[in-house]
Amino acid sequence: MPGNREYALPLNNPDTVLSFAADHVNDEDLVVGVSIFGHHRAYPWWIMSNFHVVNDTMVISTTSKIPLMVALCEQCSGSAAFIPTLPELPERPLTFQICGIHDGTFEIADFQTHSRWHPFSGEATDGPLKGKRLIQISSIITRWGNWKKQHPDTDVALGSIGMRNRPHGLSHGASMGHKHMHPVFWASANQEDDRLPANKLIFGLLGDEDLKPLAVPLDTIQSTFPLNLTHQDIPIILLPTGDYGVRAYASTVNEKVLTFELESKEPLLIRDQEGRLWDENGKCQTETSLQLKLKRGYVTEWYEWVSAQPDSNLFVRP
Repeated sequence: MPGNREYALPLNNPDTVLSFAADHVNDEDLVVGVSIFGHHRAYPWWIMSNFHVVNDTMVISTTSKIPLMVALCEQCSGSAAFIPTLPELPERPLTFQICGIHDGTFEIADFQTHSRWHPFSGEATDGPLKGKRLIQISSIITRWGNWKKQHPDTDVALGSIGMRNRPHGLSHGASMGHKHMHPVFWASANQEDDRLPANKLIFGLLGDEDLKPLAVPLDTIQSTFPLNLTHQDIPIILLPTGDYGVRAYASTVNEKVLTFELESKEPLLIRDQEGRLWDENGKCQTETSLQLKLKRGYVTEWYEWVSAQPDSNLFVRP
């Protein structure tokens, strides 16, 4: 991206500190919170908006490390996290940076093969790896105060006061669902589909071979706790979490369709029709061998979603 080097280079393996020592983050700051195998890390919005892509490593144990890739666009409010490995390259994790603008947001490329990828679906759209898909992991956007309360053992990426005050990170008061859209992004977007306002926050459920993509307004999910729905005959539950997070799970376990109701919000627990309790990570608390299957998706603004997924269905409350 000529002329934009300072915003196109990625952040690689940032230093982190534990929550109790994180005096560079305010409780009201938005963060991208990532969870994997019981480990938690936060990336402040004002850091992400200056780099957009983080290539990182999570140390799980003395003998185990997991590569991570986290992406955020402050224009469209989209974010997601992935394990950037493929079966074809098991010992060579992919690393990424921005390579251009496409479909209302930025596009990323991996250094290893120069394939192009959508940053929030984790799907390669062009190049040698076209059609490949990264493994998505749990991530949400929420406020630092809420994240560290829920995960007191979390660490958080370090950033300086100078980085916080860089013009790009502060541009137009960028935050979730803000109205400003840079003309370059808007020009590349689908401007024809006006089923929802352009900046409306939605959760986009990504499709696969048997499932078309589905957009669900975020405020619908937040006001219906939890949201049980059926999409193309597939039962799904959507759980709001944090300030702007959603987790989607398949509601079928051992060939039986489960329906859920809210048990408590703090901690977030839901109860199925057989009386079993489940947490927001889809883990059954009363039969610990049971686990709901996470479905792929991410929170973003309508215009970005419908640019990348023009054939998406739109959820309408019955």
